Amino acid sequence: LSPQVRLSREGAVAGYGMVAAEELAAGELVLSVPRSALLSQHNCGIRGLLREAQESLQSPSGWVPLLLALLHEYTASDSPWKPYFSLWEDFKSLDHPMFWPEEERTRLLQGTGIPEAVEKDLANIHLEYSSIILPFMQSHPDIFDPKVHTLELYKQLVAFVMAYSFQEPLEEEDEDEKGPNPPMMVPVADILNHVANHNANLEYSPQCLRMVTTQPVSKGQEIFNTYGQMANWQLLHMYGFAEPYPGNTNDTADIQMVTVRRAALQR
Repeated sequence: LSPQVRLSREGAVAGYGMVAAEELAAGELVLSVPRSALLSQHNCGIRGLLREAQESLQSPSGWVPLLLALLHEYTASDSPWKPYFSLWEDFKSLDHPMFWPEEERTRLLQGTGIPEAVEKDLANIHLEYSSIILPFMQSHPDIFDPKVHTLELYKQLVAFVMAYSFQEPLEEEDEDEKGPNPPMMVPVADILNHVANHNANLEYSPQCLRMVTTQPVSKGQEIFNTYGQMANWQLLHMYGFAEPYPGNTNDTADIQMVTVRRAALQR
């Protein structure tokens, strides 16, 4: 962590954030995370088991191996990631619409596409847990206990991956042949908040991941990463927040084809 920045609740738009302790120029390194500190399916205490079972752990989301790694590390008393998880002791800070009462979600978010997306998420979570996660846990009773590693904890960890994970971009020559890289957790880098007009960016190198400023930052100003070019409905669905109007230059409204068809038929 650069001595020119600090991690703090003060001066951040939400929860923790990174704030400039000194003036920063564009192109300055503010933090680097060695690949050995990344929490992924390839770097956890059960990586051997996950490698052996990779065929049976395939799913449309591609998240199951990471979620099993998180289930194990979150509840293992000797996990090296214990201090990392202590930031989210009970995941109560996750405010995704999937945790809202259904009536509230429908009433407040009707027309945004979020209620439909959440219904799909919840159906996939139940299906993955019952058809992939439970059988895997039952075949490894020395490591997993369905009374501890519950569906509710699994759902919370799905939201955790949604809000805090990173996916390394593929090299251009791999884009046509491979699916996207599996998600991974990047301690410290995931504390940075997002705005469309961000002033820092994550760079990937063979040894580490580096957060670098993309424009000058004044002392006391928050340093923002980008989670991608995302509309407010996508931010609310995936991360549990939206950018105040008119800050989000990537905002869009999605109109479902069934609505277009209905309008056309009325004409």
